[in-house]
Order: sequence, then C-alpha cells, then structure tokens
Amino acid sequence: MKKISKKIITISSIIGLLVFYACNENEIIPAVMPDLDIYLSATTSDGATLVNGGEVNLSDTFSIVVSIDAEIGFNTLNISGNVTSTVNRNDLNLASGTQDVDVTLNIYSGSLGEGNIDFEAVDEGGNTVTTSFSFIVVSPEAKIQTAVILYAPLEDLSSETFYSILKNETYSRNEVESTADPISANIDFGYYYGTNDNASLASPAEYTIYNLTDAGWTTRNATILSTTAITNAEYLEMITVSDVEAAISGIDLSNANGRVTNLSEGDILMFNTVEDVQGLIHISAISGTDGSDGMIEIEIKLAVGE
Repeated sequence: MKKISKKIITISSIIGLLVFYACNENEIIPAVMPDLDIYLSATTSDGATLVNGGEVNLSDTFSIVVSIDAEIGFNTLNISGNVTSTVNRNDLNLASGTQDVDVTLNIYSGSLGEGNIDFEAVDEGGNTVTTSFSFIVVSPEAKIQTAVILYAPLEDLSSETFYSILKNETYSRNEVESTADPISANIDFGYYYGTNDNASLASPAEYTIYNLTDAGWTTRNATILSTTAITNAEYLEMITVSDVEAAISGIDLSNANGRVTNLSEGDILMFNTVEDVQGLIHISAISGTDGSDGMIEIEIKLAVGE
C-alpha cells in the first residue's frame, strides 16, 4: 500500500512540471520598445517661466522648447492645434541617429481665449510619443498716466503748457526751444484757455495761441483729438487694453482734427498720435482761465499695456 502512494505522488509531480513548461513555451514575450521621450519648457517674452495652462498677454510672444530624447534616433516632430507644422531631421540638418534634439517655437498670441498645441515625436523606427501645451491669452491692463497738469500759456513762455504722451512729461516753450535736442518732435498736444474756446487742448499742428512755426518748431505733430460720448462710469470700468481699444473702435473720427474746445470736468476725449498710439483722456479738473492760475488736470488711459 505504501508503494502505490509513492507512485501516485511521483506521477503527479511530473504532470505538474509538464504543465508548467507547456505554458512557458506558448507565452508571447513582448518586444522591448526603444526609449522615446518628449519634454516641454516655455517662457514669456520677458524671460519668465510659462507653466502649462498659464496666461500670456495678447499680442505678446512666448517660446516653447521641445526637447526630444530618441534612443534609436529622432526623425520627425508633428505639431498641431493652434500651431500647425512638421519638422524632420533633414529640416534641422541632423545626422541619422541623432538622439537628443531641441526645437524652439516662437508663438504669437494674436487672439484672446484658450489655446492648445499638440506635439508628436517620431523616431527612426516609427515609434511615437505625444504631449501637449495649453495657455490662456488675456489682455494686459491698460497703462494709466495720472495727475497730468498743464498750465495756460504765459507771455514769458515759462508755463508748462505742452505734453508728451510717450515720455509722460510736461514742457514749457522755453524748455522746448532752449535745447538743440528736437523736443518738439515729442510734443503731442498743449493746453490753452481762449476767449471763445474756453478750456481747450490742441495738437502742435493746430495750436494757435503761440506761433510755433516762427518759434522754430521744425516738428509740429498732428495729433488727432476727438470728443466722445463715453461716460465717467464707463471710463472707470475700462481696465484692460482690450477695453480701451473696444471703446476707441466705436468713435467716429470723420470730423475730428487736432483740437477740442469748451472742455468741462468729466469729459472723455480720444487721441491718436502720429506714432499711432491711441487712448483716452479724462478731464479731471479745470481751474482759472488764461492767467497764471489757469490749469487743467487730466488722466490718460493708453491702449498699451503696463
């Protein structure tokens, strides 16, 4: 009886081994895929890191560096989404088998809203790897120049009557004409208080209180100035460059020139310089008339970012 039991145990063990080896002989061993990786890094135009899903300013540029590690060599980078392109190793003048590749894309953010770019790297064996980068294009805050005070013109030419928008500086005629530096080219408009015109702003090309031609102003900029129907409440709600641009786009300039007269506190004007800088002028305060106490205080919102 003991001998029979031993035979059964031995036979069972052999069967077990046969089943084990039979399974291994039929098992499919997967092929080892060569390493293929893709990495992204992005920066804004001022050098700041731009994270995936981050914000970029409208009309700004940002760059994306696409880094590819291909064990058997890089072949092609396919780009789709908001940007569409295909770059292969021949385009980059790379030898066959090149493993490490960096491709830099400069992206112009031309419209507001969400954006997305998809990347597919292909190696020499036709293997692929994908990734994507998303971003949100926003309008930057409009640049504001506050508490700009211009004074009525005086006979001694000492009052700071004129203003340069880009330099955000006020000037008297003495300052403009006492230097060889052509400051007159920077002047966008000036203030005066006229007998009939009352409180007024005028471009150098339309400024009649002084004879700027005889004064030697070789440049008399023809800045466009226009009244608007924009209310104080609407002006205060304008925060971004897009807000200002939208307001300006609705203004009829068919009868506009370089002068606005009979101004009152709270008026909102539109301007466009010869350099095509646009924006809005808010009349904050007016005091005095044409004497040494005459002045106007303005605030300017430009259709450019801070």
